[in-house]
Amino acid sequence: MDYSLFEDAKCISMIYKEKMPDLQNVEIVKMVITPGEDAEIRITLDTLELPQNMPSKWLLQEINTVQLEIAFIGIELIDFNLTNGMNCHFAISNNKGRKHVCITNIADGKKISLDAKWIYVKQISAYIKQTSDEEQWI
Repeated sequence: MDYSLFEDAKCISMIYKEKMPDLQNVEIVKMVITPGEDAEIRITLDTLELPQNMPSKWLLQEINTVQLEIAFIGIELIDFNLTNGMNCHFAISNNKGRKHVCITNIADGKKISLDAKWIYVKQISAYIKQTSDEEQWI
C-alpha cells in the first residue's frame, strides 16, 4: 500500500509507526456515496492488522480489529461490482496524476474500481470483534 498517495495519512502512521498495514484482507463495513461536482465515496473498513506497538489503551482492552474510514473525493467510477464486503484486497496506485483505487473481493474476483483526485483518512478506531453480533467499541 502506497500511503504517499493519501493527502494525509498521519493518523495511521501515528498508530502503526514504522509498519503500516498492507490492507490485503479487509472487510468493507460501510460505504456512502455522495454525488456532486466532486463526488465522494467514504468507505469504512475493518482490518485485523494490528500495530506492532499498540497504544496502551488498546492493549488493556485487548482489541483485535482496527477500523478505518477513508474518503475518496473527486471520483470517477470505473467498475462497481462488489457483492460481499468480506475478505477484500485493497490497492491504490498512481494513474496519470489521479489515484487509482481497486477493491477486489478475494473469493469471487468482483471489484470496485475508481479514480480519485484526493484520498483522506477521516477516522481510525479500534474495537473487540466478537464471534457473535456483539461488539465492544474502544
